Amino acid sequence: MLLFAGLVVTTASHAQNAYLTNAFMPRYAKAATDYPITVRVRNSVATPLITFRVDWQWNNGPVQMGNFQSTTGISGNQYWPYQHPISFNQAQGVGVLKIWVVGSGDTDHTNDTLTFPMGILGNWAVKTVLLEQFTGTWCQFCPLPNDTTNALDLDPQVVVAKHHNADEFSSPASTAYWNQYNSNFSPTATLEQGEQGTYIANANYPLWRNEVELRKTGVSPVTLAINPEFNYWSGELSVDISATFTYGLTGDLIINAYIVEDNVPGPQTSAPPGYIHQQVVREVLGGGAGTSGVIPATTVAGVPYAHTYNFSVPIEWNSYNLRIVATVSQRVGSTLHALNAGSGNFVAVGVAERTDLSSALTVFPNPCSTELWITLPGDPANATVELIAADGREVMSRRLVIGNEAVHLDGFEAIAPGAYTVRVQRGDAFAERRVVKLAH
Repeated sequence: MLLFAGLVVTTASHAQNAYLTNAFMPRYAKAATDYPITVRVRNSVATPLITFRVDWQWNNGPVQMGNFQSTTGISGNQYWPYQHPISFNQAQGVGVLKIWVVGSGDTDHTNDTLTFPMGILGNWAVKTVLLEQFTGTWCQFCPLPNDTTNALDLDPQVVVAKHHNADEFSSPASTAYWNQYNSNFSPTATLEQGEQGTYIANANYPLWRNEVELRKTGVSPVTLAINPEFNYWSGELSVDISATFTYGLTGDLIINAYIVEDNVPGPQTSAPPGYIHQQVVREVLGGGAGTSGVIPATTVAGVPYAHTYNFSVPIEWNSYNLRIVATVSQRVGSTLHALNAGSGNFVAVGVAERTDLSSALTVFPNPCSTELWITLPGDPANATVELIAADGREVMSRRLVIGNEAVHLDGFEAIAPGAYTVRVQRGDAFAERRVVKLAH
């Protein structure tokens, strides 16, 4: 039996038995835009497949026939890369794209066709890809996948959240959320909340980056606004989430939000001492099922749908390393698809003398191995720059004049590799940004 993109097919004994793999089309795509159709043609039986073509069809429209190609023969683990001569390009609407192989001598057509439900959008929002990982401090195979997802989280178009399994960082709500993926092993990860069951949670971390890049080619029907207001004195968190759709979408639409902590020191099997955990899901504010009823069954384009979560942050968590990851999803039966995701830093409230400029602070390059540069928009002014280790220690403090021009943080090259928080206070304003120092 073969599994691909949620399509289950069986193999039988025929002269040739052609099928397709490595095809991907985004759930939502831009109208009037070319999307190349590329696949791998394979053959499930030993008799070589010599001649074939690939066709596609949008809804019940005309069949776009590809060119026949001939090879010396495909069998076993071999494949033939095929790009259709006609790119997919449609006007706004919804439908199903079918892609299939036509193989000379192939009499088993049960496994020929891949299907992709798609929405084509004239008005669209930028898509942020959600990658969720199931991990644990006890997991001997987790350090390398953790490295992969740490690097992916630095991409502004990617959000990573790590649900911990049966360790000191796990929580009941996070565990209940992850259980819906029917995956009880670590390491494993899923993209876009499983894409309505077509993406199976897996441990094949060398493929995750390429799969993320494919999903970045899509767009979203919804924009997310995230405003996490936090009182550093009382520990009270209020998270306002607003979802605004670019067109009228019908379905079971839910929101959710996670409290995520970065730069968390803790043990990790098969890793050296001093390990630092990133993107740790501390709490799932909407619970395992998310929050229904905020977004109506049929949305109205341009109308914001808002919800507020309130939470008391435990004093044991490092509030300076906390942020919010929010999602808007569509549920079909027991499966989900992430329409969009986003991440927002905490905004200080109840501290009148401080103004949060974290969204404006830039530190680069990030990650880096030697020099670090800082900019903070505005006229140059005296500022205090602190470098805070993951365990809360201040490892560096400098007085610098910071403004629009990049300023070099002298002495950073001598700091030990690891994850740090750059904290800048300029007058009544402050800003923070996470940075990763690599070995050199």
